[in-house]
Amino acid sequence: MNTTTTSTKLIRDALVLTMDPVLGDIPQGDVLVRGNRIEQVARNLPSPAGAEVIDGRGMILIPGLIDSHTHMWQVPLKGQGTGLWGTADYQKHVFPLREKFGAIDMKDACFAAGMEMMDNGITTVLDFCHNTMTPEHAEESIAAHRRTGQRVLFAYGMLGSHQTHKADHAWRLAQVRELAADLGSSAHDSLIRLGIAVASLEYSSMEMVRKEVEMGRELGLPMTFHQNPPGQIHALGEAGLLGADLLPVHANVATDAELDLLAACGAGISFTVEGEFGGGRSMSVVGRAHRAGVTPSLGVDVPSRITMDLFSQMRLTYNVMRAEEATAERIAGRWPLARHPGTPHIQPRHMLEYVTVNAARAVGRGDELGRIKPGYLADLVLLTPGHYGMSLGDPAAHVALMSTPADVHTVVVNGEVRKRAGELVDLKRAEAVEASRRVRERVLGAGKGSPAPAVAESVA
Repeated sequence: MNTTTTSTKLIRDALVLTMDPVLGDIPQGDVLVRGNRIEQVARNLPSPAGAEVIDGRGMILIPGLIDSHTHMWQVPLKGQGTGLWGTADYQKHVFPLREKFGAIDMKDACFAAGMEMMDNGITTVLDFCHNTMTPEHAEESIAAHRRTGQRVLFAYGMLGSHQTHKADHAWRLAQVRELAADLGSSAHDSLIRLGIAVASLEYSSMEMVRKEVEMGRELGLPMTFHQNPPGQIHALGEAGLLGADLLPVHANVATDAELDLLAACGAGISFTVEGEFGGGRSMSVVGRAHRAGVTPSLGVDVPSRITMDLFSQMRLTYNVMRAEEATAERIAGRWPLARHPGTPHIQPRHMLEYVTVNAARAVGRGDELGRIKPGYLADLVLLTPGHYGMSLGDPAAHVALMSTPADVHTVVVNGEVRKRAGELVDLKRAEAVEASRRVRERVLGAGKGSPAPAVAESVA
């Protein structure tokens, strides 16, 4: 697939939410895209000769949504994780299936995931690929990402099977070095870039983790890691391994002192609120991180259980955070709720920041993604206001709390139109459905037209 473009496009007369503090919101705004970069953002821009004009009247233009943590290989397992009860259920019924995935299954799964995400306005994703069971698994996953045209940070998973994790470490390190020459940060405008999904400390040793982080920094690669048991952020800090290039995920058990450590080095946290909240975890960490200056971003995490939809993640996160604030007010004896300085702290616009500005920083591209701003990469989503029109008040609140994937009208990635007037360009949804079916047939033994067996039944 051609990942660059020399064409010129003018998006005309949209309500432009630039997410830039200087440019602000621009009613009836225009955005000029030349090649794969945004050239101008203003009202009443002249149309260059030969430019493709995209009519944005009555619609909202936002930066492309960015998911900072999803295991894309799980898309064919959609529904397999419903009805789970806590981490033990997930570890028993979903995660072990990765060892049944062959390299061709990874290719089909990542292709299906990328299509669905892009259809839903997610132009960039950090694919936390903790299913690199062989070198071919990584190669086929990357091949699938190239086909979809989505922007992907492919976070190479360093965690192997429990039986072979230590023995496989050397070839994983070697393959990362090989891939880095092709997909490293030096490939400035590449749609597919390489990162490292550092092995979880509960399954690995600090010595092995150190090797991974030091290699990542040597190669200039963004890194991320699952942070589940308590004390791990503190341990990484003591080992001198924390940094803005190392993104914790979940971190529900992080102490305020650990959040201060992250803030001091400019780090963020990727929260996957639906999975965390639905899995019974403490959610106070999101608000505590926000107040501490640890920039939150959002991810879908497990498509085996959660739909590939960042609009629903924004809504749920907002309500979870408001509920946490309200609980604190009740405990303090301030009831019924009343406004006072600093409360409520969380606003709907923060949610849109989480999946644009903050998420761009989380994937290591805060200087060129997440805003509609001259010089930034042209990843854009044009939304209709829905069948019944625009809501009153802050338009960012409409996007965060009232929009759905059904409102995604046009998607531009790297200056290329990937979805136009509600239909994907050059890709058919049926292709993704068929790719998932093939994986289910090979991995689960589900025949054509047959759904995968429901985990809830086996749990009961």
